[in-house]
Amino acid sequence: MLRLSEIPIVRPGQKVTLLIAFLSMGLYIQIGWFTERTHTDILLWSYTILFAFFYLLNNAIFSYRGLIAFGILFRLVFLFSLPNLSDDYYRFFWDGLLANHGINPFGILPEEIIENPGINIPAIDRELFVKLNSPEYFTVYPPVAQFVFQFSAWAGGGRLPEAVLIMKLFIFIAELGSMYLTATLLRGLGLNRERIFLYALNPLVIIELTGNLHFEAFMIFFILLSVWLLQNNKVVPAGVAFAGAIASKLLPVLLLPFFLKRLGWKKAMVFYGFTLFFTVMSFWPFLSGELIEGLSSSIGLYFQKFEFNAGIFYIVRAIGFWIKGWDIIQVAGPWLGALSAFMIFLVFLMDKPHKGRLPGIFLWPLFIYLALSSIVHPWYITPLIAFGLFTNYRFPVAWSFFVFLSYAGYSPQGYTEQTWVLVAEYLVVFGVLIYELLRFRKNESSTTIPPRRAHF
Repeated sequence: MLRLSEIPIVRPGQKVTLLIAFLSMGLYIQIGWFTERTHTDILLWSYTILFAFFYLLNNAIFSYRGLIAFGILFRLVFLFSLPNLSDDYYRFFWDGLLANHGINPFGILPEEIIENPGINIPAIDRELFVKLNSPEYFTVYPPVAQFVFQFSAWAGGGRLPEAVLIMKLFIFIAELGSMYLTATLLRGLGLNRERIFLYALNPLVIIELTGNLHFEAFMIFFILLSVWLLQNNKVVPAGVAFAGAIASKLLPVLLLPFFLKRLGWKKAMVFYGFTLFFTVMSFWPFLSGELIEGLSSSIGLYFQKFEFNAGIFYIVRAIGFWIKGWDIIQVAGPWLGALSAFMIFLVFLMDKPHKGRLPGIFLWPLFIYLALSSIVHPWYITPLIAFGLFTNYRFPVAWSFFVFLSYAGYSPQGYTEQTWVLVAEYLVVFGVLIYELLRFRKNESSTTIPPRRAHF
């Protein structure tokens, strides 16, 4: 029987690599400029071919800088196009317009704006309102995102295409920063810097971050920056950087405990103190009773009402239908959230700093959170890909292909979950995970880490 480790690796030469990069560029142009998310066949076939090209590029006989340049060029393809696989950017623009007119986006619902004749803001009209995907909910986008929205709406002169271009430039710069920091951290840990290609050339990362304008790009950048600063014994700036990560997506709060064993109590308290202070300061311009009420209301509804491409949650929901006869999301959501917190705590207790590196250890709390979540959008996987580079686990890369298949559910009539996608996606993800856990159970890494930086 042929083992996975014995499968020959295809290694294209330089001319073939250039051809693959050229064809990949064409497919990115097609997806970014001409393909809607309801064009299922074209979208999924294009992505499948792109992923095959990604595999070939990742193993190509080509220069390091050349392959990084391809990753940058692929992202540039999307700069001047409006996101066509996501409509979140309408809310981004809406929030920015409100902030530029002195209205707290956390404190008022879009429908309250549109129904109030006393509020007259250029570019905010019913045409924009009907394009919002959650007009009945308060905004959930944290301060870093709100700053980008506000600046982009202002610098873009209140025009949507210009504002989106500026937002994408922010994301693009964050991506460049993440790639630089990843290469630096890999080198500092004695790991092969070519691991970065799994992120820099990954179609999911390129399409969902720069292409579809998702702020996981900032979350990844600030976390990597924080770890890099800690490697250089700059605890205070590291705390400020991690505050930037929390102020980008909130989710990094789950990662805070994993600094304790590596920093020790004294340094950890300094780190946590500055993280807390600057996180609060980032929210300060929006701070009000409306902020707390609106944000907590929207987050609560997020966990109790929305469902998308979930794994374990859908199994629990099916059991609930069988026993109760109705959708138990309002009960199951909080319970699975509590289970997620408990399992992350167990990972923290079992964490051995001399074996697990920062940011590689971050792979596990984020994976647990997503595995038990009721919502798993494709772009949620991008941090797993980034932090997985610092481990030998590659199931996030497999997930980055199969999670994109969730776009098969979109049609002009709306969204319908595709059972075959869910079964294929989670069988592969958990199958690869189990295989890798068994394979690496005796030794987390075959690479020796320099003793001076064993903590990270």
